[in-house]
Amino acid sequence: MITTSSQLLTSNASPAVQCVCCGERLSQRDQCCNECQTPASISHTVSARGGAQSFISVLGASNAGKTVYLGLLLDMLSKGSEAMRGTAMGAFSVELQEQVITALERRSFPEKTPAEADAWKWFHCQLSIAEKKKTRYVDMISPDFAGEAISLEINHAGMYPSIGHVVSKSGGLMILCDSMRVRDAGSGEDLFAMKLASYIAEQHDLETEIGRRRKAGPAVAIVFTKCDGCPEAIEAPTQFATNNTPRLFEYCRRMFSRHSYFAAGVAGSSGVLADTKGRQMRVPFHVQPYGIVEPLQWIVSQQ
Repeated sequence: MITTSSQLLTSNASPAVQCVCCGERLSQRDQCCNECQTPASISHTVSARGGAQSFISVLGASNAGKTVYLGLLLDMLSKGSEAMRGTAMGAFSVELQEQVITALERRSFPEKTPAEADAWKWFHCQLSIAEKKKTRYVDMISPDFAGEAISLEINHAGMYPSIGHVVSKSGGLMILCDSMRVRDAGSGEDLFAMKLASYIAEQHDLETEIGRRRKAGPAVAIVFTKCDGCPEAIEAPTQFATNNTPRLFEYCRRMFSRHSYFAAGVAGSSGVLADTKGRQMRVPFHVQPYGIVEPLQWIVSQQ
């Protein structure tokens, strides 16, 4: 991790900054939080700047496309319009963007995210949002969780404390679902996505008892990815969810007062290559982003 001179000055001035994620005390020597692995430079930067911070978690099964989505989102925000523009805060955010864009330019997808929490890349971006009379600034913070770690955590809560801390802190969350697996793999994707939604509700302590007022809860965007291979998801994401993820659809309808469905894609077209040993690898033939920023715009509009 690269620490800038300004961050060092902030660290020296504030030797006991609290972790922006879990509230743990950080000394000036800490490079990351011992409790949740959040890079200390994020906490120092946010503490020095003040203002609103908004955790937006991106969750999904292994190979749902989380790393590619986050990296391309940051790249598009950095070139965004006046309505919404993003600036990467820290070298670690640029590293994620660089990893994804470089891989796509080479007609490949980046390697899978390691399961070890200290190897996860974090996304810290300052959003400038043009509103009617002023410009609103929001710090958007999200880690690139490994799909295997998410699966273990939702089945055995507490195995990866950082996931629980971030999800409970998040005012907005995205559940990424591989649209082709949703369409072709039966109930497995539906059930996993519903477990994710249930985990989110549990971390936010949403009230489910009949006759008692339920908390508003976070804004939840369900994003169907890899839609270059599943045009029906693009045509009508909500109807696609109704037809293919009925359990998730009904659970979100009952549990989250704010939720919506989206379709996204990175490759205009892609294919599967096999080597001489029969090992298969999906490759993008060309990059044509679709629906990447829209879920974030919707979440921000809900806050």
